[in-house]
Amino acid sequence: MNYLTVDVYKDFTCVADACLNTCCVGWKIFIDNDTYEKMVEKEKCLGMQAKDWITDGKDHFVILKNQRCPMLSDDNLCKVVLKLGPEYLSNVCTHYPRTNIQYGGFIEGYLNTSCSEVIAKLMDKDSVEFDIMQDQQPVPDYPFEKLYNFESTVRASMVHILQSMPKVSLNVRLFTAFTILEEGIRMYQEGALDGEVFEREVLFYAREDVLKSLEMRLGKSVNEESQYHFLGQLLKIAEKYEGLERFLGLLQQAGQYFEEKSPEQYASDVKAFKETCLAEYSGFYTNYWVYRIFSDTLSIPDYEKVKEKFAYIAVEFAVFQTIALVSFVKNQRLIREEYIYIISCLSRMMEHSVNFMEDLKRQIREKNLASGAGLLLMTIL
Repeated sequence: MNYLTVDVYKDFTCVADACLNTCCVGWKIFIDNDTYEKMVEKEKCLGMQAKDWITDGKDHFVILKNQRCPMLSDDNLCKVVLKLGPEYLSNVCTHYPRTNIQYGGFIEGYLNTSCSEVIAKLMDKDSVEFDIMQDQQPVPDYPFEKLYNFESTVRASMVHILQSMPKVSLNVRLFTAFTILEEGIRMYQEGALDGEVFEREVLFYAREDVLKSLEMRLGKSVNEESQYHFLGQLLKIAEKYEGLERFLGLLQQAGQYFEEKSPEQYASDVKAFKETCLAEYSGFYTNYWVYRIFSDTLSIPDYEKVKEKFAYIAVEFAVFQTIALVSFVKNQRLIREEYIYIISCLSRMMEHSVNFMEDLKRQIREKNLASGAGLLLMTIL
């Protein structure tokens, strides 16, 4: 078998009480049957009957109290680990934020960006690197092997554009990555799953002079007034999310900005924001997109849905950039820890809020956001 991961996957360790946005607060936590029986058996050690903190039915879930898991201590440490040991944790608590997906002879390992420590690691790295390991486990038959290889080539080409052209603005690299994705979808729809042909088709984009020329053209085409109106609407959708209080406060502050300020003031604020904050986080922004493209843009066999996934990532990016912009304007410039907190909250919103996702899908369809032009509309770069 082959195992493909990014370096932050193998280096990940839960930081427990040092976590900036613990997964033990505000989430519906599933408890598997084996763990439930252990919690019943160890009630005396835990000092709490299982029925008082876990539902007893076909499926078991933690009964949150004030949005907190009852096993989370006041200093944000897990009482199960403290009193019984980590081997008593449920499968969900043991494996989160890890996700493994098998594609025939490949197992890919991801970390969910709803975990704040994942964001912290991406923020601290110079660049994201990929690891491939092998063992002697037999490789199963897989009907989509050719498609997986082709999609992997498309994904690798998108990542290459983002990582190898740091002198080109990120919005141009993203626009180009999306163009490469659309070329891959075209070939897929035509049944031409040939990775070598695809690489020749997109080789044109792997030149800095081509991207610099595109940068000049796109710089004149971004309509900041349209961007202003779209971001204001997006924040109204996001405000419906029932999340953590501090996060909701930042969302509401950003939404209020678009009610009070004109498009002209927005354009002026964006200019000042670009010259300060964006430069500071440019390396992290590239890492964020590289990581999300790796973990979110492979879809077998329904390949065309990756365009919608790309748009979802752009929405998250747009919202946390907008929160950062408004905080900057209000002289409350976000520090590193606040960035990490906000991005992990947004990822949770995308993963768990059905209403938000339905509203977002409608916006994507109505405004044709799953496109290169839609991507530019959502990014303050």
